[in-house]
Amino acid sequence: MQHISEIIEDILVEWAYRVHDGMPNPKNAQHIHELRESMEELNLPNNVIYQVIDNLINEVTDKETKFKARSKETNKIIYYKNQDNLDAGIKSGHAIPFEKGDTEEPEKKDDTGKLGADDFDTEKSGYLVKKDDKKDEPTDDKPKAQSNGYSGDKDKTLEQGNPNDSEEYNRDLEPDDEAFDEKNKKDANPTPPQPLKLDGIVKNPKFPKRYLKVLERMVNTRVTTRSKKWEHFSDIEGGAGRISAQAGELMTMMGASMSDEEFEELTNVMLEHEKELITKHKGKDGKPGIFQKMSGKKPNRKVVDNPGSRIVDKSWVMAAKNNRKAILDRIKNQYGEDAEIVSTAWDAKNEVETMGLSDYKNNKGFSTDMYIKVKKPDGEEVLDEVSLKKSTKVNFLNSSAGKFEEWDENLSDEINQTVYRNKARKRNMDFINSKMDKVKDLLNSPEGEPIRKLMKSKGLTFEQALEGGSRDRQNVLWKSIGLLSKGGDEEASSIIEQDNKEHNEFVDKSVKAITENPKMRDGMLNDIRQEFPLKAVSDGEETMAIGPNSLDKKTMKAIFGTDNYDEIKEKLVAEAGPPPFIGYNVDSSGEVFPVAEIKVREDGRGYGGQFKFEMILHKDFAPRLEKAQSEVYGETE
Repeated sequence: MQHISEIIEDILVEWAYRVHDGMPNPKNAQHIHELRESMEELNLPNNVIYQVIDNLINEVTDKETKFKARSKETNKIIYYKNQDNLDAGIKSGHAIPFEKGDTEEPEKKDDTGKLGADDFDTEKSGYLVKKDDKKDEPTDDKPKAQSNGYSGDKDKTLEQGNPNDSEEYNRDLEPDDEAFDEKNKKDANPTPPQPLKLDGIVKNPKFPKRYLKVLERMVNTRVTTRSKKWEHFSDIEGGAGRISAQAGELMTMMGASMSDEEFEELTNVMLEHEKELITKHKGKDGKPGIFQKMSGKKPNRKVVDNPGSRIVDKSWVMAAKNNRKAILDRIKNQYGEDAEIVSTAWDAKNEVETMGLSDYKNNKGFSTDMYIKVKKPDGEEVLDEVSLKKSTKVNFLNSSAGKFEEWDENLSDEINQTVYRNKARKRNMDFINSKMDKVKDLLNSPEGEPIRKLMKSKGLTFEQALEGGSRDRQNVLWKSIGLLSKGGDEEASSIIEQDNKEHNEFVDKSVKAITENPKMRDGMLNDIRQEFPLKAVSDGEETMAIGPNSLDKKTMKAIFGTDNYDEIKEKLVAEAGPPPFIGYNVDSSGEVFPVAEIKVREDGRGYGGQFKFEMILHKDFAPRLEKAQSEVYGETE
């Protein structure tokens, strides 16, 4: 039996692995969901799971109300979460420090004498604002659009000036080449060709110059367990996610600020290098594309090369080309033909603030991957934020039906996977117990060999399997039911039919609830906005570069007939398919066109009891995006 400290360590390791930056945050709803899944994967009891989560989300520290100032605009008390946020609020001009002798307004307290959650409005800016006793009068007034077209509460104004000569943009990469080459010996691409050098291609970079060196290191490195993380290439803070995707983002960010000639030279040398890398390594049959294994117990073993073995391959180079074109076409259209790109930055605090944005944490885009400083024809410099997608194969959400309980606290049992799992497990256990004589005969027969192998691989006895409290135990029971059915047992076949029926009902009702239940719809839309930020696009905060196409306010209107997020949201409907999808109901024609394909499926059919919930951009939406791109920006190349 594991010690409690080992269990806690397992939870923390699994949780850190699941969140995108490896730093779990109990105040982040998505991170809490990942924690739930981590504990479910470890087969912890539901009461333990719920207790852990409840303790985390309801934790309140003194620090949350300790750091305070007054709003410059309203004179209300502002309660910051920490000293850094307080300092940032004062520096930005939003807040005024408490003067000596300043007193707080009388505070409403609950029966315990403590401030309650209902006493405060939580703002995305990172601080808590004390509510007035009187409700604000409703207003239809929308925030005035800022110079970059954004209509919202964040401050997107930029300090005017060129960041390209700043210390931040000219920092050397760490570690240096000598230290990195030593570190990268086991992960470097084989030779020939000699490692690619990118020095001199970009004469006067309008991006942090160190990224050209990062890209060079990525081009010369294979995908390994060590190199798949940003920290392998630099000690300076960088991005998160798949390392190839990070390389693609970097190429796009740099390319957007480069001349066509420079970018063409950069991409050509990378493509030629990859070609040589493949053609100069051949197998015994003379066919190219065979790499020598660089390490391991059998160093002479040959490994067939494939694009997945390289961090930077042709697909990512072409993705950067496509994204760059979509961005530049849209910028010229949005800001004018004479608009100029002053500088670009990755999604990194120091870079973006050096570009001129104040208070990065509070004013950054929700899902922005890269930032562009654009000089408009009138000379004003504005912020342009872009979310990058390699192609139209966008995966909006990869989660589980456990999210449903977060979206609707009064979730129907019909789509509650915990209820489903408990019911299915009980059904399996009851059936097996009622057929024990037949099951024993099966286990002792040649036909029972698959069950015996399964139990051996899982370290289980059949008596332990009968307890039924885990996936592995239920798998043994389910396989037994399947073999009985195969042998002609009609009751076993009936159990399988019942499982199929209830599985399909769970899927159908889940899909329906996503658009018919407002809480479910809002929860779903909120969770997919990281990958499909419709609201941010509608507000003018961000645009999306999806392959060579731009999803922005203009193309959004061409697709949906409106660029109003609230109108779009209300017209989303669920369709059974197959496959099931989220569609958009066009009022004028009654047409429902697909937007996102929905996949709800049990992970471990018949025994797992945990439903995967996935959403991807529907294949039929891509032509609509391409058509909108053509209508707004002209034919693509």
